[in-house]
Amino acid sequence: MNNSQEDYENKIKEKRTLEANKKGLVGKNGKIGVVLRNLGNKIISQNEGGVYRNVNYLYENENEDGNENKIPILDIENVDRPQSSEWSQSEEPSISASIDTIGLHFDGLSRGMHLEIKYEDAKSELKVSYKGYCVFNETKGELVAYSPGEWEDFIEKLYKVSKEKQRKNNETNFQKSLLENEKQKNIWWEKLMSKWNISIK
Repeated sequence: MNNSQEDYENKIKEKRTLEANKKGLVGKNGKIGVVLRNLGNKIISQNEGGVYRNVNYLYENENEDGNENKIPILDIENVDRPQSSEWSQSEEPSISASIDTIGLHFDGLSRGMHLEIKYEDAKSELKVSYKGYCVFNETKGELVAYSPGEWEDFIEKLYKVSKEKQRKNNETNFQKSLLENEKQKNIWWEKLMSKWNISIK
């Protein structure tokens, strides 16, 4: 690419960046980011047993002893063990696992929109695809691609829905914090009364 082609592309990039900023699409708190945080789902990474462990769940129905194999249960904190017959019921967990969130994903097909939004933590990349084509890409805070079009109407609709959901979540969290504060206050009073053997009349 010669200098004139590079200059031409830089001018387009600058113009598109200004346009995306004006429409409020860019950044973590931009419309796309708000939609993804409020309507998207976490992308989960599951790690088992360390880097040198080879994991394969494609077991045969029966093992060498002729006994039916069972699906192993991962040892993950705060997860209830399944009780149905196809799961291994050994009390000792055979696999140590950890779960990490590595990004966010929104799929609009369930809402009748051929729109996908994805954020990957490792790359710091926010990407929007419409009908299978990349129409917006922001990587490490820099706009890499932006193709204005009808997909932006969907973003506007989703943004309104996500702002309302965010408002309700904020109200719920506020009520929870009030209840937690009241609970902590009661615990403090109980400790105080127990410690000093006093009663409040």
